[in-house]
Amino acid sequence: MKLPKFNKGSKVKVSLHSPSQYRGRIGVVDKEPIKDAFRFWYVVRIQSQGLTAVGRFAEEELEEPRD
Repeated sequence: MKLPKFNKGSKVKVSLHSPSQYRGRIGVVDKEPIKDAFRFWYVVRIQSQGLTAVGRFAEEELEEPRD
């Protein structure tokens, strides 16, 4: 059984290849990932221009941020 790449509280970066308007932004996984038949899905909280946005991303749309 495949384990999720990220867990709740993990810091993640939205991949530049993601179709999301948040590509390149850094956020935090807000909830434990949910697995469907093909992949894990993550709810990510992103700070943007003083506002907090929440988006749903497939595992392949996320990567570890380089600090």
